[in-house]
Amino acid sequence: MLFSTLGDVFFRTEQGDVYWLNTGIGEVSRVADSEDHFRQLLATERVDEWLLPALVEKLHECGKRPSPGHCYTFAILPIFAEGRYEPSNLNAVPAREHFALTGDLHRQLQSLPDGAKVDLTVVP
Repeated sequence: MLFSTLGDVFFRTEQGDVYWLNTGIGEVSRVADSEDHFRQLLATERVDEWLLPALVEKLHECGKRPSPGHCYTFAILPIFAEGRYEPSNLNAVPAREHFALTGDLHRQLQSLPDGAKVDLTVVP
């Protein structure tokens, strides 16, 4: 239904419920019981939580604007203590790259308990 500039996805199930895939924290949550209900919520303060317009505005002010087919992705995901919702921690990348990287990382971390220490190695 909706792909946000911050790389999150809002999708509708066959039953009509709307879910939010928050790629920053690797969580899926039900946000509305129908597409109409979801659209109504987009006109409320919920949009600030879901789409983070103030952060996107700051990113634009810093000259960080995604090209078509791109979205923002976190250098350090917010699931980590060092992961911040600030322009210095976000960069525009191709959407495919964003989903491949965040999906793989969340998959690898899913069985770890909260607070676990991890060492990340980035391989080109």
